[in-house]
Amino acid sequence: MDSKKIKQIGTEVIKKLPVFLFCVLFINGYNWLCGTENSIVGVVLLMGILILLGADLGYRAGQASICIVVLFAILAFAPKLSLIHPVLGFIVNVVSLSAIMIFSGHDLSQSGNLPFTMGYIMLQGYDVTGIAFQKRWISLLVGGVVVALLYYAAHKKTTQKRTIKDLFLENRLESTRTQWYIRLVSTLCIVMLVGDLVHFPKTMWIALTVLSLSTPLEAEYKNRMIRRVPATIIGSVVVFTLFETFVPTQYQVMIVLLAGFLSMFITSYFIKTIYNSFSALITAVLIFPADKAVGIRVVANLIGVAVAFLSILIFSKLFQKKRA
Repeated sequence: MDSKKIKQIGTEVIKKLPVFLFCVLFINGYNWLCGTENSIVGVVLLMGILILLGADLGYRAGQASICIVVLFAILAFAPKLSLIHPVLGFIVNVVSLSAIMIFSGHDLSQSGNLPFTMGYIMLQGYDVTGIAFQKRWISLLVGGVVVALLYYAAHKKTTQKRTIKDLFLENRLESTRTQWYIRLVSTLCIVMLVGDLVHFPKTMWIALTVLSLSTPLEAEYKNRMIRRVPATIIGSVVVFTLFETFVPTQYQVMIVLLAGFLSMFITSYFIKTIYNSFSALITAVLIFPADKAVGIRVVANLIGVAVAFLSILIFSKLFQKKRA
């Protein structure tokens, strides 16, 4: 490696180090305030800050800021409400995810929906009760207001003619965006319902796989499908054979944080999926034995890939018939 390349890497590390340190301090500070059982909320709020500061939602900043608060309110209560009963859960999921997609997924070139779609799935997957839930909904509401204010400060000078009313008026069945909304929301809600009915240990992992693969662009989701399962298996093997075996317990958190920093430099979907599997399994081994966690993760991804493939196939045919 030549000196120019080394200098370029060093510059990139120095540039991203403050962001990484902010992430570490933010998550540790949140865990200290609200408890480690709510650490996933810290991750959701952090995603909201990092993504929404750069992602324009595609309509007037003032209205978008209000919608951000509403969406965080949905995250605060809807995932909990959806777990009361499968039928009620299905209705809550449909309404909540539809609102999330309409208010945060309009611009297909941005990732504005991710803090909310991923957040909804993860908050449902890591349920809490009692005082922990009270801390959860309060922090999501307060955090939502903070994220909304930061979003407004970052985007208030951006000229946008589109309003909330336009978000609904522009939803036409023949548009790629609307078809993506329908396919993604329908598939996720069916997965969540079936997972609840059969008591699958981690329906969240199936749903996250479906979310990852359900991009609006055909070429992109085909590319992701081919890479998802092999990358997950590699990530699972890394956890089971290396991390659990060779890394002492007192150093495991440090390794996870270091892996998080390194992931900031990953652009390959394949490599990033390996890391995501690694990260998810580290969390899972706190609940399941390591060998069981690996098995559930791999099975969940296989199911998720199959479901996403069938979903794309079925909805593509339905939309073609509708156009005909």
